[in-house]
Amino acid sequence: MQAIQATPQIAIDDLIGLVESGHTIKTGIDIFTKSNLLLLEKDYLVDRPTILINLKKKGIENLPIHYGENGGIWKENGEKLQLAEPKPKPNPEYQPPKIQKIAPLKKSYSEVERRIIEINNLKIIASEKYKLAKNNIKQVIKTLKESNGEIDYVIIQETVEDLFTFVTEQKNGFSYLTKEIFSYDNYLYNHSINVCAIGTAVARKFNEHFSSIINANLNSTPMTDLNDEHDDNRQHYTCYYDEELYNISIGLFMHDLGKVLIDKSILNKRGRLTKDEFIEVRKHSSEKGGELLDKNNIKNPFIHNITKYHHAKLFDSETKCYPNDRKPLDIPPYVKICKLADIYDAMTSKRCYKDAFSPVSVVSQIFHKYARQDHILQYILHSFVNSIGIYPPGSIIALVNGQLVYVLDSCGPTVLPITDSAEIPLLYKSDPLIIDPKSNNRELQVDRRRSPMSPLEAYRIIPSFLKDTITTLA
Repeated sequence: MQAIQATPQIAIDDLIGLVESGHTIKTGIDIFTKSNLLLLEKDYLVDRPTILINLKKKGIENLPIHYGENGGIWKENGEKLQLAEPKPKPNPEYQPPKIQKIAPLKKSYSEVERRIIEINNLKIIASEKYKLAKNNIKQVIKTLKESNGEIDYVIIQETVEDLFTFVTEQKNGFSYLTKEIFSYDNYLYNHSINVCAIGTAVARKFNEHFSSIINANLNSTPMTDLNDEHDDNRQHYTCYYDEELYNISIGLFMHDLGKVLIDKSILNKRGRLTKDEFIEVRKHSSEKGGELLDKNNIKNPFIHNITKYHHAKLFDSETKCYPNDRKPLDIPPYVKICKLADIYDAMTSKRCYKDAFSPVSVVSQIFHKYARQDHILQYILHSFVNSIGIYPPGSIIALVNGQLVYVLDSCGPTVLPITDSAEIPLLYKSDPLIIDPKSNNRELQVDRRRSPMSPLEAYRIIPSFLKDTITTLA
């Protein structure tokens, strides 16, 4: 019988010192977070100290090295080291995360009061997560520029894990992540976070919906009771597992990093791009993005496909798409989800050459452009609309009584009146309300005949105290 080789726990500080001196490391074991998301792949060759430094910042004091599973430590000349297991070293810098205090819900609250408290609580948490994510992506891009293409992949994993968990655990939580629609100074930072949050929500919705449809068909024989969860004959299909969804989220977060290598004067040009400039911009996905991934030894197929094909055709006659080396039917669903999230966020964000468009109009435009195409795209499209909502948070819509209202939450929707019935800005703080489509009060229904007002146009007529309210709630 072959003896089982021990898995020594090596102090992270010792490993950092070894890598700094030219050694390389493989754990031979997948390293997971407490929430069971992959932090470091077992076959990933650690050849940069920044990877280990960021693991240390996360509170990891020791790493296992499983020599029986291709793990180990190697010198520059390829010679393998065998180290004795050290005693764990405490990390004095590590501090457990602070628990965010949120308002309690009381039984005496009305439905509207309860919903507003829930929105405010989610906004508090989402705002902090957005700030952290934005600081992290800034650091990633700063390192990328200063190191001539080195990506701090551990920071990206940590950031996406936090966003992924929030979007997964909080219903409609992605919509509370702050969107800076009135500023374009930090567009790439905001865009990375927004596409990750939106795309993750849509991917999960698609996963649930599409998998349930397949399962219903697999188990639709007369011998099978679809309501019997204990039937041993029932077949279970899952489109994407949680670990795959997490990797998809990383791809969504990283999809535009290739733009860091494109000249800013071209990316921020106010006028129409020349043919040569457009060719250069196209390189951010088809060439630059892939080069960055290869250079940093990031081989995950989800990340590669999203990076390269998030501007590809979703149907045969679609124009201005690239690259064209795959047919629309061959583009994976998660890449198509990235494209829709990318389009939505780009159109609803302010750029140096355009103002933000109304989220309601953008959802409508995307739906009409991609409707009635292939079946999988229809599942994706419906998942997109169901996730974003017909009236996304941040929208300005009109009621039948003539009032303009600001959408706080797409569920309902929950809205905040900002004008009276003559569209004169309110001089007092109004109470939010939930629009019930089944209500007999037609005056408080959405006026579908009127086009939504653009965010910037509406923002100009909102009194200052209401702007403060919107900044807090939306």
